[in-house]
Amino acid sequence: RTLNLLHKPDSGKIIFEQEDITELNEKTVIPIRKKIGVVFQHFNLFRNKNVYNNIAFPLLLEKIDKEEIKKRVEKIADEIGLTERLNAYPSQLSGGEQQRVGIARSIITNPDLILLDEPTSALDPMITKIILDLVLDISIKRGLTIITVTHDMDVVKRICDKVAYLKKGNLSFFGETHEFFASLTTKEVSEFENEFLTDFEKIKKRESDEKKFIRVVFWGENTHESVIWDTSKDMDINVNILYGKIEELKKGPFGSLILEISGKQSMNFIKNLKEKVYYLEVI
Repeated sequence: RTLNLLHKPDSGKIIFEQEDITELNEKTVIPIRKKIGVVFQHFNLFRNKNVYNNIAFPLLLEKIDKEEIKKRVEKIADEIGLTERLNAYPSQLSGGEQQRVGIARSIITNPDLILLDEPTSALDPMITKIILDLVLDISIKRGLTIITVTHDMDVVKRICDKVAYLKKGNLSFFGETHEFFASLTTKEVSEFENEFLTDFEKIKKRESDEKKFIRVVFWGENTHESVIWDTSKDMDINVNILYGKIEELKKGPFGSLILEISGKQSMNFIKNLKEKVYYLEVI
């Protein structure tokens, strides 16, 4: 609501196409809003209009010629897989289909920016993947910038190039997606992702002077290489993998390991390994 000035900020600037739009009055901001599409969390479809008229609604407001509207709606429907549902009403659609209608309506005016509000919160995992693939495809084909608000880590991993992480009202992080997962502290990642916490608590209870526990992050090509083995094979150490995971982010593979290290050359191993991986921290 702030980014398209439905809610004006108390301070700061919003730069859109090299212009601070917070300085615009209500009359001059209307053309700017037409360049910003919005996909709502709960679809916000007109229940008494069929799919065709829901998609066409922004063009009807602009009083576009009916033939042009028909041409553009049919093209969008074909692109998004709604051709067979144009005469259906929202009550006859699945959650995924309703979200598709919302997406189609947001791009019918050929905007430069799309705002997605929790786009997958009302969808099951299978439909979520389909919708994310669709959003990614639209972004690439149309050259659109997409800003999404989400608590779903799969959305971040699947479609995001950059992350702005808001914590207690402050911008805690801004940068590349893989940097977000790599650079946040153990506790913050646990709170946000809610999947490492149990493992870390177990590790802390087992920690002793003889053992070291490290978190290692891989990014890019060496994610699938035998870096751990190559570094440890000539050293007098024991390596125990407590946790491991490799995922495909939008821009490439991302791997995370939690290792238990013991032996006389533990610190030397950690030093050498740190030079070969994207990120390493001693827990």
